[in-house]
This record gives sequence, C-alpha cells and structure tokens, in this order.
Amino acid sequence: MCASHNCNDCQGQFLCRCLQVTEEMVIEAITRLGLQTLQEIREHTGAGTGCNACHRRLRQCLEEHRYSLASPICSVK
Repeated sequence: MCASHNCNDCQGQFLCRCLQVTEEMVIEAITRLGLQTLQEIREHTGAGTGCNACHRRLRQCLEEHRYSLASPICSVK
C-alpha cells in the first residue's frame, strides 16, 4: 500500500496487472516509439493482451502522450 493511500500517485503502478506492465513502461513506449494505437501498445509492451480490463487506461495514456514525439515546427524563409 502506498504511503499516500492513493495508488494512482505511485510510481511503477501496474497499468496491466495480468502481464505486470507499469504505466511508466507504457508511456515510455508511446513517447519513444511514437505509438498511435492500442494495438501498437499491445504489440510492443504486451499490455492489454490478457483480460482487457486495462484498455480504457491504455487509451487514456495514448490520448495524453501519443504526440509527445512530434517534431517542433520550423519555418524556413
């Protein structure tokens, strides 16, 4: 149990309990690999391939982090 009693604040919290994939691992995969879909998360991390209970949270991670790799806009005159 977390000291704060709110496990949403814990680092290393399992996002996918079936395969013990942490939220940190999923976010890193999304940002480093530029993942865009739930299927890509499943292929690269294994998360979401068990009971499917984590799919809602996986989609939330995608919405929050999927464009983190976007290149900065450059304008050349």
